Amino acid sequence: MNYQITFHNLWLFYVLAYVIAFPVQMWANQKRGAPFDDPEFLFKGKVIFPVAMIWLFGGLAITQFVPVKFGVFILFGLVLYTLGILIAALGFYSYAHHSGLVTTGIHRFSRNPGYVGWTLVMFGLCAIGWSNSIWSVLFLVYTLITPLYFHWTVLLEEKFLTEKYGESYRAYLKNSSRYFGIPR
Repeated sequence: MNYQITFHNLWLFYVLAYVIAFPVQMWANQKRGAPFDDPEFLFKGKVIFPVAMIWLFGGLAITQFVPVKFGVFILFGLVLYTLGILIAALGFYSYAHHSGLVTTGIHRFSRNPGYVGWTLVMFGLCAIGWSNSIWSVLFLVYTLITPLYFHWTVLLEEKFLTEKYGESYRAYLKNSSRYFGIPR
């Protein structure tokens, strides 16, 4: 098979998700007056940020070769993709309207709406680009690894936030779900 980088490949949807998310994130940071991604956490141990960049650009590299063919999965994928972007945007909206530890809005139902949203985006992308190509299979493997990568990051964040916010964060841990659930 001949694989080419074209506008009919999945990379366009992958990039579009970030083109939507980054301005919303910048708006939230500006309104909040500080980045919600704590620089102290991002660069702690010099591991988290490089791994995040490898994950981000790894997805971009694979999606350049995943063909998008209109079929049965594309509508399902678009629903997951859109829902994921909306959930992540709701997380940014909550950050924009609070400083410090955010426990209201969508954060009542999920301590990590960004990770939940991006997981849905990734599975949506996988459905949008599903075909019998080896690149689609590679992207499926990448998509299945993504929640493991996110979970690793969440565990590191929880440790960091417990150290930073102490008892208030421990109470939040008891009263909310890590990924999604009914507040206690």
